[in-house]
Amino acid sequence: MGRGVLSVLLAAILWVHCGLSAKAEVVGAGATSQASTSHKPTLKEQVIQIPAGSQVEVRLLSKERFRARLGDVSDEGFTVQIAKGNQIETRKLAFGDVKSMKQIGGKTHTAIYILAGVGIAFGIILVLAFTLGRAGNPGIRI
Repeated sequence: MGRGVLSVLLAAILWVHCGLSAKAEVVGAGATSQASTSHKPTLKEQVIQIPAGSQVEVRLLSKERFRARLGDVSDEGFTVQIAKGNQIETRKLAFGDVKSMKQIGGKTHTAIYILAGVGIAFGIILVLAFTLGRAGNPGIRI
């Protein structure tokens, strides 16, 4: 029984490691392709990449800084919705007035969800291994 549980445990570790190393290769390939082009995207290109409705942090050339939701994007600028108390203010901004803008929180959640899924799968595999090992089913040997 001990060998079977150890085998399942090692197989699960290898499976998780292969998945993480494949993801690292994809991320590394993307980083090298970006580094080789050495093209820093313009503010307009960055804003276009952010989905409408996402939370963003905006810094203006006037040193004003605020958090808002991204609205419509046009060739001249974009709109944001800023929550002020119980009201929502819609503000139109020109690209020339904005120093920087970044999306808040969208990317880190994906990594957390992937790691949580891997952890849950690993836990299920361990529970199954111990359950099948204790059941003493003659057809299944672990």
